[in-house]
Amino acid sequence: MTRKRPTIADVAAAAAVSVGTVSNYLNGTANVRKETADRIDAAVRRLAYRPSVVARALSHANGAQPEDRSHCARLVVAGYISVDYLCRVEVLPHRDDRITAHHIEKALGGPAANVAVSAAGVGTSGQFALDVELATALGDDPDSDWALAELSQKSVHALPIRRPYNNRLSRCIVFIEENGSRTIVNEPFELSEVDLTGQLDVKREGRPCCMHIEGYHYDRMRGSIDRFHEAGWKVSLHSAGLPASSHTPDAFLDLVSRIDLTFAGDRLIRDIFDIRLPMQALVAEIRTRLSGLARRGHLVITFGAYGAVVFPADGSAPIEVPALPVKQVDATGAGDSFAGTFLAYWMNGATLEYAARRAAASGSLTTTVEGAQGLIASHDDLTAALAELGTQAA
Repeated sequence: MTRKRPTIADVAAAAAVSVGTVSNYLNGTANVRKETADRIDAAVRRLAYRPSVVARALSHANGAQPEDRSHCARLVVAGYISVDYLCRVEVLPHRDDRITAHHIEKALGGPAANVAVSAAGVGTSGQFALDVELATALGDDPDSDWALAELSQKSVHALPIRRPYNNRLSRCIVFIEENGSRTIVNEPFELSEVDLTGQLDVKREGRPCCMHIEGYHYDRMRGSIDRFHEAGWKVSLHSAGLPASSHTPDAFLDLVSRIDLTFAGDRLIRDIFDIRLPMQALVAEIRTRLSGLARRGHLVITFGAYGAVVFPADGSAPIEVPALPVKQVDATGAGDSFAGTFLAYWMNGATLEYAARRAAASGSLTTTVEGAQGLIASHDDLTAALAELGTQAA
């Protein structure tokens, strides 16, 4: 017989106090007498009580995080979070081989988590701060506890809007070779089966608001886009995992016409439009394709080590920005870092060029260390990196 998981009410009964007293004590929202605290601690140990992931996340959202950013522009990132195991190897082994890694490290990952953390990180100096929330699936396992703590330390609220089928945080293995190449093995993207925005209370607020979604979830969330627009929100999208149904020219252009800001890698764009031309010719071809749309959002195409190109919604000339010349260690999460950084500036009123230059710098710096969140660049970090190269925009 499965043992029933103890609840906060069980703890309160065992300690002979109210549920509210237990909640305040565990969440640190009120002081209690030492005698009462000792009784609660004893009950927690005796019952092996562990708060649910929802209660823990609400605790973080209600003031346990380092800084209150509720007055800042609001960014909600809906999507995937995981615990990444980073394996550094000289070269990826062949079938049936056995090798010893230089090291295996645990790190927070997942495209949506990477975007959220990068966006929050830009504003550590205050000027470009965002109120960042991550709507995702979290379990009741130790890795989910650890992820909540990591997100809180990085000024990201967690909004656990569903549980994984196995009630634990998703896992991902990243093999990193000496030349910077990487091979990623992840568990299924369960979140693509639901509309992650369905449970969110969408209303007009007295500050800029944006919902950012991953390509993995575009089909399920398509019906919610109008709901966000009607409430005055912007909607942005990162094309990672975009379903096959959107891999045609007409379908992708329809997406760009619906979304306020779309990020896409050049490989995806080449595949969708069957373009095998050099970068400059590709830019000219995409600009021509976009000119046929009656309405469209901004489109940003990233070119890895070559930088990025922004196609403004108003049809003005594309904006080209370079990447930083860095030694690449691990390219995992570079596109996520670019998107998160761009959003931080864009939502705070910066020009497209200003946002893109710093986003390109952020993506470059991310590749100089292992892990998608190994280096989280602040505004001051990005300003210094650009100034060193003499490329800072006015």
